Amino acid sequence: MENQNFNTDSLIPKIESILNLNLPKNAYRRVWKRVCMGDTSIGIQFSASNYNINQVAGQKPQIVSLMLHNDFELNTQVFGCNGGDRIYIQSNKEDRKEKYLAMKNIKIPFRKPKKEEKFVLSAIERFAQNWTKAIKENIDVLMYKDIVDYNEFINS
Repeated sequence: MENQNFNTDSLIPKIESILNLNLPKNAYRRVWKRVCMGDTSIGIQFSASNYNINQVAGQKPQIVSLMLHNDFELNTQVFGCNGGDRIYIQSNKEDRKEKYLAMKNIKIPFRKPKKEEKFVLSAIERFAQNWTKAIKENIDVLMYKDIVDYNEFINS
């Protein structure tokens, strides 16, 4: 049963505002109402571009995603094998442990907040800030440089 205080119509604009304030201007962002088996939740995704890698819908460069359930539980979520809590970097071909890897990933810090709106919104803000920070710190080794000019992206 849906929490009486969980109102997607009021939460979605708040989440969009947080993303607009904490992500580079050119970041792709998507916040939407999800209904699955009668339960309502909110999906949250953002990435470095709206380009679909290999023409696969939703598979975007450096995409991460969260799910806000109707009991105010917030967690990282993979939608259709895309998103979650990691960005992808090039492996170090000089390191014998990495030389055969196609890519490596870096986990974006995320801590589950208390199940209250103010804590959830604060956690979404921190996740967006941590993602942006991880992009900046790893700009030289990020995957998908053929799709995204990360220097231009970060400065947008």
